[in-house]
Amino acid sequence: MITDASAYNAIAKKEGWPSLCDATVRFSHPDLCRLLGVWRKAAKAGGLPREYDMTSRLLRPFLTDIVIYECITSKKGVRRWRVRLMGNAFAQIMGDLTDKFIDDAVPDALLPRWHGSLDVTLGARAPLRFLAQVVTSGMKFLVGEYFSAPLIAPDGSASLVLAAGRFTGGRSWQDVEAEARQALELA
Repeated sequence: MITDASAYNAIAKKEGWPSLCDATVRFSHPDLCRLLGVWRKAAKAGGLPREYDMTSRLLRPFLTDIVIYECITSKKGVRRWRVRLMGNAFAQIMGDLTDKFIDDAVPDALLPRWHGSLDVTLGARAPLRFLAQVVTSGMKFLVGEYFSAPLIAPDGSASLVLAAGRFTGGRSWQDVEAEARQALELA
């Protein structure tokens, strides 16, 4: 499992994923800044928030833009990611994956990137910011800024990821990536 942003970025670069992970969580979009604040307030004393701490009342301003992923591990140790909830605005960009396993719904070539971003979120045990070119639904002209943070499931395990995204078509991935690499002092 990938456990930090630098490991994710090294793999992304090696594999040619149009994606960067930013542990500084300096979001450009104000809604993602607000969601980070909601997550931090629910986390209390440096821990992770429980799923039930993130009430629909707290998340109301973000409901159309969020996704909740669940990591399910079989008795044989096989891990799979399922989409428990996907807001309408997010689904318009990524396709509605509610109640689907990612490995059943996403092309095989894209699975390592999807799994990597979710795995690093659980591994980091902290919120992360991702920048990525959208490569699903034929919308490669879009670039997304994503909030991704772990949550504690009802069984007490850190097996949930709360994510949200904001998308723009105004700038190319190459421009966004170059600017982000410079800001993050990445080679």
